[in-house]
Amino acid sequence: GKRSIRFGDFHKLPENTPQLDNNLAHSELITGIDLPARGFKDHYSYLKLRDRSSYSFALVSVASAFDIEDGLIKEARIALGGVAHKPWRIREAEEFLLNKTPERKHFETAAQILLHGAVGFEHNLFKIDLAKRAVVRNCLMALKPDTQRPGAKPSL
Repeated sequence: GKRSIRFGDFHKLPENTPQLDNNLAHSELITGIDLPARGFKDHYSYLKLRDRSSYSFALVSVASAFDIEDGLIKEARIALGGVAHKPWRIREAEEFLLNKTPERKHFETAAQILLHGAVGFEHNLFKIDLAKRAVVRNCLMALKPDTQRPGAKPSL
């Protein structure tokens, strides 16, 4: 048979089954991914921070995308990777940005909201501050995605 799973429901937290990363049933197979026709074609970015270039796993990664009209953010998406068992989004952080100008001070507040209540352990406490700074940097990068192409000069 066929079934669809919303992306937000695909990954799961460990709870009582830490050996399971997702909500696929035994023997289920992903055969396709449907993306919405409306995208964030003008303002988007992905940033992956690693311990060393030889490691592929991110200490922290951030994906951000914005729809901006008349100088104001009309829609926002920010997701963190490498900080939780599943991609980390907090809708309140995205909602905070609505109808605000896309600037550092607003991205800093959104990062605070996104990581409010985050708890680290002795060996990874640094990730909370790293994630906040990565969110701000990535949101600024999303304002000019052309600067992220190979050979482009950053304009942050």
